[in-house]
Amino acid sequence: MDPSIKALFNPDSVAIVGASNNVSKLGSIALNFMIGRGFPKERVFPVNPSEQEVMGLRCYPSVADIPRKVDLVYILTPAQTVEKIVEDCIKNGVKCAMIGSAGFAEVGKVEEQNKLVSKARKGGLRLLGPNSQGILSTPNNFCACFSPTLLIPNTPIRGDVGLISHSGAIMGSTLTHMWDLGLGISRSVSTGNEADLETAEILDFMAEDPHTKTIVIYLEVIKNKDLFRKAAKKAREADKPVVVFNASKSQKARKITQYHTGLVSQLEEGYDPLLKDSGVILCQGVDDLYNLPMALSWQPKPKDHRIAVIATSGATCTITADLSEEYGLDVPEFKERAKEKLETILPGFAQIKNPLDVTGQIILNLGMFKECIETLCREDYLNTIYLIITSAVGDPAVLLANDIVEVSKEVKKFNKPLIVTWLASRILSQKAHELLLENRIPTYPTIRSAVKTIKEIADWEKGN
Repeated sequence: MDPSIKALFNPDSVAIVGASNNVSKLGSIALNFMIGRGFPKERVFPVNPSEQEVMGLRCYPSVADIPRKVDLVYILTPAQTVEKIVEDCIKNGVKCAMIGSAGFAEVGKVEEQNKLVSKARKGGLRLLGPNSQGILSTPNNFCACFSPTLLIPNTPIRGDVGLISHSGAIMGSTLTHMWDLGLGISRSVSTGNEADLETAEILDFMAEDPHTKTIVIYLEVIKNKDLFRKAAKKAREADKPVVVFNASKSQKARKITQYHTGLVSQLEEGYDPLLKDSGVILCQGVDDLYNLPMALSWQPKPKDHRIAVIATSGATCTITADLSEEYGLDVPEFKERAKEKLETILPGFAQIKNPLDVTGQIILNLGMFKECIETLCREDYLNTIYLIITSAVGDPAVLLANDIVEVSKEVKKFNKPLIVTWLASRILSQKAHELLLENRIPTYPTIRSAVKTIKEIADWEKGN
């Protein structure tokens, strides 16, 4: 493992250049987040020639003036000051510098950025950025980041999902959705312009990282195709799914990428062929960046595409049959043993078919839903249990969610994923949603998002 990347996520000591007593400055925001999230104060060194002390910590005029070697330097000062700071980092023996400063290749200053990288490499220093919003590393309570996402109380939430993003804004918005769901992260990094350290190198690190089980990437450019392919292969061999949203498919999109990162695509045909060859899961939209890892992180992976659908509405059975065919999921008919058991649970007018409509009698007997799940999870030819709840709100929704949570323990014994679509408004069924999510049951607002998730995960597992 590259010691520079290790220093990036697991630094023994950190200097923040640009920290000040002006709370509106990025350096102060980042320092406040770092200390406030539990990174030891004694291992943090503010740097600012205009300050003597910042947030109770001694402040140094430059990185070169810090009386000990530091692993990582976080630079949050104007672009024209960065070259001198990089020189000071080299003098101090710093392993890695993270540049939050903008104003380099993304505004046309390519030569200045290249000069910076050349100087750093000659001095044995690796760079993240420029134009990076920072990193989060939950195993060691390390937050070197100025994203407003961290204004959310009790974040970052610790988990096993690693997030890599060219865009700091997409990183932040994706994290808000993850945390709203209760989905935790291991590491998160905004790579910015990728003047030096690139997505493939971070992917390689996460493939080896024991704290990361699923990797999510927002991608615009792949700098080194072979390196990316090798890192993706390493992740697959470690049984870690890699979920990628490739946002530079069209020529116009690739041109726009230059305006905010300075990165230039080397492939006229885009990256989809390379990504498919690398064995990653390709996203269809930004929402897949949190929809897919919710199921991958919380549930077992299905053995194949065969699913059991249990719904509180005949209409949703129709919709699911259409979508299952569209996405290539198999909805097999129930075998006699299951049919006979279901006939004893459901009213006589119910149609015992897959997808299964438990009928409007669910209003009078919520327990039917739980019994149907218990029955079908035992059928070895059904490898995903997919539930669709339509109009349940208020107290009945909570009772139904409690039943699902209870029966999920039984489903777990058979090592099958349990996936839920809850179509009623989340605001009107908030407690039910919270119950499911707190118990790590993936819950989706639409049938399409759930069906698509099941399909993508089943495809990945089949090819593994």
